[in-house]
Amino acid sequence: MAPEYPENRCKRCGRCMTVCPVYQVTGHEADVARGRLALLEKMDSATLRRSPRFSEILTRCLLCGACTQACANSVPAAQIIQAGRQGLHASHRRWLENPLARTIRKGDLSPRIVSKGGSLLQALFCKRIPDSSGLHLRFPLSFFTKRTVVPPLARRPFIQTFQARPNETKVSTRVAVFVGCGANYLYPEAAWALVEILHRIGVSIVVPRDQGCCGLPAFVSGDTETARCLAKKNIEAFSSSDVDTVLSLCASCGSHWTAMPRLFEPGSTWRQAADALAEKHQDAMAFLAREERALRSRLYENDRDAASPENKPIRVVYHEPCHRRIGQGLGVEAPEALLRRIPGVTLIHSAHPEQCCGHGGTFNLTHFDLSMKILDRRMEDLLARQPNAIVTGCTGCLLQLTEGVSRRGLAGSVLVCHPLVLVADFLEELVPSNLPRADRKSAR
Repeated sequence: MAPEYPENRCKRCGRCMTVCPVYQVTGHEADVARGRLALLEKMDSATLRRSPRFSEILTRCLLCGACTQACANSVPAAQIIQAGRQGLHASHRRWLENPLARTIRKGDLSPRIVSKGGSLLQALFCKRIPDSSGLHLRFPLSFFTKRTVVPPLARRPFIQTFQARPNETKVSTRVAVFVGCGANYLYPEAAWALVEILHRIGVSIVVPRDQGCCGLPAFVSGDTETARCLAKKNIEAFSSSDVDTVLSLCASCGSHWTAMPRLFEPGSTWRQAADALAEKHQDAMAFLAREERALRSRLYENDRDAASPENKPIRVVYHEPCHRRIGQGLGVEAPEALLRRIPGVTLIHSAHPEQCCGHGGTFNLTHFDLSMKILDRRMEDLLARQPNAIVTGCTGCLLQLTEGVSRRGLAGSVLVCHPLVLVADFLEELVPSNLPRADRKSAR
């Protein structure tokens, strides 16, 4: 399929300048939606040639969607820019090569890098992480050289470890869980936390073993064909599951899952299957918040004050991912409701709750220094409230915020985790689970 450009109704009003995380750091016209859209118009009219500079400008976008949300004409800037990236990718097939493999092929791998990231490199090349995973795009050489934190890999990926357990209560709902690369390999404690909570409220859980990467890293890089292949793999893995709902842990995965039908021709069999799965999709925290009766009767039936006498007060600030707020159109009500139910938790709010952390998937790789400048602004906002924990429902944001905490020397004093990890740890204090804690790799 050739890239299809949505209608560009941009009037150059400049509203996007007030919300664009990149422009707020650089102040460059080319770094805001109206500038990129103007360049793409010139490209379409053949008055401008493709060039390395043009490619760089298109990649200097987080695709967060804040510009569209602020736009009076609702111009789908992210979709137009993505279509431009697809066109560039089609004319530069070398981009298909794994960035990490290309770095090693060129002989740029120093002993210091091997020492710092050796376990991750070994995992990548020993195929513990499949080639199709978006994590291959997320860990090039610059990841090891510039970051202060290299996340450890799980001893065993969540999907390989999970085994369905019989529910002790009457099952009224069957759900499938789309795990995502981040929760499968880097943050399995988030996946185990979701499993623990679902099990306790009597939900039957299916985790298809054949599921793979959601395809978002490939898609935002312009490699639509790879994204489409990954979508087909996930459609085949989940379509055979007789479930009412498909839950996602990561906001970025969830956003791409709901947009998955756009990868296929309208009316095609694949499009129909993608539409059916997209309709079943729910954000895990939103799903749990809707299960209010089960939460009240099974999760928090004990007295809140007496249930966990050793629970120390903890100030928690919640970071809302762009892919959840804008990509899925969800609010903060669900995660904040879950957090408020935990004894000892004081939920605090940052001054600018809609501020982006600057991760943006491949943006974090291709423009790492710029990504860190955006992160600096977000960390100042979050840390101004002196939290004990920063929680977020996106594995990309978890990577970014963990880096932000580490850069300020607060790694031992400010916890960064998925909100469901805090909920599951509280439940463990109420009634110990038969799930081995070592396998959960809990953050607390």
